[in-house]
Amino acid sequence: MKKIIILFIICFFCIWEVFPQIRKINRSRTIDAIENAVIIDSGNVRIWYALNARDIDKQDSYEDLQRLDIGLQLSKYYSFFTFNNDSLFVDWQKKNPNAKGKPHYLGIKHNYSGWCEYHYSEYIKNFGSNVFIEYTRMPAFLEMLNGKCEEQMPVQNWEILEDTLTVTGYLCQKANCRFRGRNYTAWFAVDIPIQNGPWKFGGLPGLILKVYDSDKLYVFECTKIEHFTKKFPITLNHYFNKYKNIEREKLLKYYKKIYEDFFNFAGINLIHEDGSPFIWKKIPYNPLELE
Repeated sequence: MKKIIILFIICFFCIWEVFPQIRKINRSRTIDAIENAVIIDSGNVRIWYALNARDIDKQDSYEDLQRLDIGLQLSKYYSFFTFNNDSLFVDWQKKNPNAKGKPHYLGIKHNYSGWCEYHYSEYIKNFGSNVFIEYTRMPAFLEMLNGKCEEQMPVQNWEILEDTLTVTGYLCQKANCRFRGRNYTAWFAVDIPIQNGPWKFGGLPGLILKVYDSDKLYVFECTKIEHFTKKFPITLNHYFNKYKNIEREKLLKYYKKIYEDFFNFAGINLIHEDGSPFIWKKIPYNPLELE
C-alpha cells in the first residue's frame, strides 16, 4: 500500500509539472470558488465529526474531519480537512502569485490512498423543500464531470432501542436501520432535539452523535458541538450552478471508476522509464451506498 501511495504522489506531481496551464486554471478556480462562494443560509450551531478515527483524541489519526453546519432553512455537511487545505492554498497563492510549483504541504494531510467523494463532496439538506442535494468536485482532468444530484430527503427506517452510550459528554440512545445496502447503528442525543446527523443520516428524535455500519468500515463520531452567539454564513460553491445534474446511480459509478482506476478513466497514459506502459492496479472501493 505504501508503494501505491508513493507512486500515486510521484505521478501526480509529474502531471502537475507537465500541465502548467491547467494548473494555473485550477488555481484561479480554487480562489474564485472560495472568495465568491454564494451565501445560502446562516447558522449558529456547528457539529464536528471524525471519520474513521484510530484515536478519537488525536486528530492526525482521522481519515477526515467533517463538519455539519445547521442553519434556519438547511444544513450543510462537508470535509473540514479539504476546506482548510483549500483556504491555506488560496492564502499561499496570493502570497506567491508567480510561483511555478506548489507547496508540498498545506494543513492536515489526508490519510487515504486515492481520491474519495467523502472528501470532495458537500451535502445539503433543505428542511423546507425536503430535498437533499449532493455535489462533488471531481479531481483534476475530470472536472467536466463535476456533478450534482437532487433527491427527496433520504429516509432511514430506524428501530429505537433502550441501550445508552455517552458520546462527547451527551447521553445517547441506540437505534438501528438498514440503508442502501448496509446495516447501521446510530447513537443519538436525547437532549439535543435536532433531527440531523453526519452525511445522509437523520430522522431520529435527537442529534446523531455517532453512527457506523455493521462492518465498521465507516465510523462517524462527534468530537465537539459549537454554539455561536453571532451567526456564521453557510455557503455554496461558486460553480454550483455550472455543475451537471447527474442521477445518483450514475454518480456512484463515477465514484467507483475514479477511485479504483483514476488514470485510465481520465485518459492519462503513464509509462515507465523504459517506455513500457504502466498498468495501474485498482484500489478496492467500498462505498457507503451499495444500492
